[in-house]
Amino acid sequence: MSISRRQILGTALAAPLVARFGSGPAFAQAAYPVRRLTLVVPFDAGGSADRLARAIAQFLPAHLGGTPVTVVNRAGGSGALGHSWFIRQPDDGSTALVSPVNPYLISNVLRGQGGLNWDDFHHINGQWQDYYAVFVNNAQPYQTMQELLVDIRDNPGKVSCAIIPGDGGHISALILLDTMGIPRENVNWITYDGGGPMRTAVAGNQVTFSVTAALGSNVIADQVRALAVYRQEADPARWDAPAINEALAPMNVEVPVIAADLRCLSVHSSLRQSHPEIYEQLVTAYRAMLESDEFQAFAAKGEIGADWLGPEQTAQALQESYDIFAKYIPQM
Repeated sequence: MSISRRQILGTALAAPLVARFGSGPAFAQAAYPVRRLTLVVPFDAGGSADRLARAIAQFLPAHLGGTPVTVVNRAGGSGALGHSWFIRQPDDGSTALVSPVNPYLISNVLRGQGGLNWDDFHHINGQWQDYYAVFVNNAQPYQTMQELLVDIRDNPGKVSCAIIPGDGGHISALILLDTMGIPRENVNWITYDGGGPMRTAVAGNQVTFSVTAALGSNVIADQVRALAVYRQEADPARWDAPAINEALAPMNVEVPVIAADLRCLSVHSSLRQSHPEIYEQLVTAYRAMLESDEFQAFAAKGEIGADWLGPEQTAQALQESYDIFAKYIPQM
């Protein structure tokens, strides 16, 4: 599936943001029929989902008749705590979710975390599609994937890898080791609860490497080096690194290219039945925001996604990832 990647960079504020809004033609629209819309982010402030949520919170009120939009971070359990907290909120349109549904919600469901049911979530739009890359700190000696993998093979316990347990980067790293015939225990796995802290660890040279979302890692581009990108072809405009199977060609192996984070705006599935007018108003306002000149200008200036896929194409993309994860999760 081909997805465009126009990106924006939001301000990563540590405290929940109450969106600012002013007067203008957009406020002639009917007010949203709830007092406040809360966007739940199942990770800490500063990560890619948090930055995306804060961008939405900044621009969406102008398309909801002035209804304020706030961001609430509920981190823990690789997204499971935030996803569980969201699904327990009323399905009246007062709460929406901004999350990398692929891979975190998919992984939470398949691993039985938080008692979550896949069908309880409805995904309005996949706004930001990413791909994985293998990153090392600039201070690390490795210049190629072969150098890194040989060191892992020959020096068990020396190399550490930053992971979010059960995400696509974690699975990709395990598949890579298994394909190479390298024992998983040769790597010192260091776990983090969110992309922000994990990228900070790689940028600070606290771990040897990580397999994480590439576009979301632009914030640490000056501190890290990409050894490979998980794409069919390289992306030289962003990272000076070969595609993963090109990088592995000298070792005569290939690995599957798992799709990385698809960050979505989601609601309760039951919202469409219990409050169809509110659902339609939210979808209409959100799409109008996304396609507005103001938001697209904001998008063009930075590097966070600003795509409109819509519910059907988003569901198709997520189902493809769900089927892949269902194959590999039991092996973990």
